[in-house]
Amino acid sequence: MTASVTSQPSRDDAEKLPVTKGDASSGYDESLESRAAREGIDAVYLAKVQVINRALADCGFGRYQWQLFFSAGFGWFADNIWLQAIAIVMPAIANEQGFRPYPGIRMATFALYMGLIPGAFWWGMTADVWGRRLAWNSTLFIGAVFGLAVGASPNFYVLCVLLALCGFGTGGNLPVDGALFLEFIPNSYNYLLTLLSVWWAVGQVVASLICWAFLAKYSCDATRIGIDGYQCTRENNSGWRYSMYTLGALMLFLWAIRFFVLPMHESPKYLIATGRDDEAVRVIQAIAKSNKREVQLTTDDLRHAAEPYFRKEGDGAQKPSGFSTLQLIKLSFKEWNTDQFKTLFCTPRLAWSTSLLIFIYGALGLAYPMYNAFLSGFLTSKGAESGDTSIDYVYGGYTYQAACGIIGSIAAAILVQWGRGGRKFAMAFFTVGSGAFLFGLTASRTQVQVNALTCMAALFQNAFYGVLYAYAPEVFPGTARGTGDALVSTASRVTGLFAPIIAVYSPAADSPNGPVYTAAAIFVATGFSMMALPIESRGRDAL
Repeated sequence: MTASVTSQPSRDDAEKLPVTKGDASSGYDESLESRAAREGIDAVYLAKVQVINRALADCGFGRYQWQLFFSAGFGWFADNIWLQAIAIVMPAIANEQGFRPYPGIRMATFALYMGLIPGAFWWGMTADVWGRRLAWNSTLFIGAVFGLAVGASPNFYVLCVLLALCGFGTGGNLPVDGALFLEFIPNSYNYLLTLLSVWWAVGQVVASLICWAFLAKYSCDATRIGIDGYQCTRENNSGWRYSMYTLGALMLFLWAIRFFVLPMHESPKYLIATGRDDEAVRVIQAIAKSNKREVQLTTDDLRHAAEPYFRKEGDGAQKPSGFSTLQLIKLSFKEWNTDQFKTLFCTPRLAWSTSLLIFIYGALGLAYPMYNAFLSGFLTSKGAESGDTSIDYVYGGYTYQAACGIIGSIAAAILVQWGRGGRKFAMAFFTVGSGAFLFGLTASRTQVQVNALTCMAALFQNAFYGVLYAYAPEVFPGTARGTGDALVSTASRVTGLFAPIIAVYSPAADSPNGPVYTAAAIFVATGFSMMALPIESRGRDAL
């Protein structure tokens, strides 16, 4: 690596290091050096990224960014579509011979999380080492192929293996896609990163509608099992399989659009972080051309901006190019070290921010699936209280609340720009509000009350997730953004792993209100903790 962007000096070290080139007349800026130390990044990288940010502003928000909004949204769409689909079809799978009955079938969700955890960590971390494009082009495809194969599962054990492999691909979408979108948009449009969560809500709606349609028509009659030898078999219970086939084919189609129709350039911020300034300039020029703009940017502009902060001879040299893919991978392994992790904790402010974000992601990662894993049972229980036990009542409730999540994404994108609040207030407001509506849900008695409260809870949940998944990439330094997203996303997946365990083994599963109460309490407590985050990212340049 040429420009020492992964060796992160502390503030004291930054002040002691001699500057071998540059003075007041050559552009040296002591405030930039101080800011670099405070942000935990190298001054060379910061000087270059400021040039890149200005170039992105000159490119504007045009055709290329809108294409990226859609193709990045496919990743959010995929993440929720599989989580929701598995939760919805589990009752139908449990009825079929060769699969575990309730509550044991919930361990299928455990298997999915066993793939999501390494997927989030692996793809997020490799984004800082091998670049964003590898994960971008791989995650959707892997998730789609194995998700499609889930529909052909002959028994419970094969089902779990295929779900884990599907999760490995799917787990990389949120850590990579949002961060990459952020690195291609002008800083004045950063709030649109929050709006990406609308795809998460759309994924939930699509999963609900597809599964509802197939399960209603192609499911066995669970009330007749054991009567006159009636059994639930693959032949008379194919609805959940058709659902998986359809969702897998849909995701393959979206991957093909992403890969062939809307191809993505490598992130210019990743390229300058690895010393490939020429490639970064070419990417900026390609974006400008796509947006029908003219941008005057050269490699010399980047070098001249960074030159006053070079520490040793060779800092400004370009990284060799022309390697084969295999050679680049071998080179990357040589650079695989712990510097990205150290960056996230190299100053007291960054250490507190990273640690608190890990806690917040972990807490919400437990509360959200805990509520949603029990939602079908909760809706069934409430339906029984009102005398409606039809499949339309349960899956209709899923669909209504999923649709409300779309409104939540739009509301979040508006509130994060509110001058007196910003990102932290928006996160806290929506998270606490979500818990409040869940507390109210436990006291609901009528179908109208249940639908209204689940809709409001979904609206607020989708809103706080939209803000949170935008906030984290904004505050992580660019040289370790993928690793930071990997850490917090992994924390979310690890705690989410306990939701199906609770569903199977905890006495809380005996009461439909128990998990809802627990999730509500976690939401409220976590919402208040968000106000302790040390960085407000509204109006702050993404580094």
